[in-house]
Amino acid sequence: MFLIDDLVSLPVLGIKFVLRTLQQVAEEQYTDAAPGKRRLLELQLALESEEISEEEYVRQEGEILRELREIENRKRRMAGTEPEEAPAAPQLEIHSALDYESSGQSAPQTWQKTHAKTR
Repeated sequence: MFLIDDLVSLPVLGIKFVLRTLQQVAEEQYTDAAPGKRRLLELQLALESEEISEEEYVRQEGEILRELREIENRKRRMAGTEPEEAPAAPQLEIHSALDYESSGQSAPQTWQKTHAKTR
């Protein structure tokens, strides 16, 4: 009796296997960043060989980076985490020891500790 049940359910199991395999392949292609990275490298080579202008490079680079960010967000959604927003350009403040000495302030503790040996 179990043999007959196995034979009857075999086509269903085969179809399930094929569908799971197709789903895995589709997910891998949907979240594959390699083609975008390859396009980015080709774009950089085109700029270096002066095949495209710098303006065209910046425009195409922005498009590719947006696509790569979207792929990363897809991966995050599939993993059940929140996707990231587009990162803002970081604003860095650079202070030298001369800035602190001229303003009458003391340099931050970490700077003083790391540069105490060089004085």
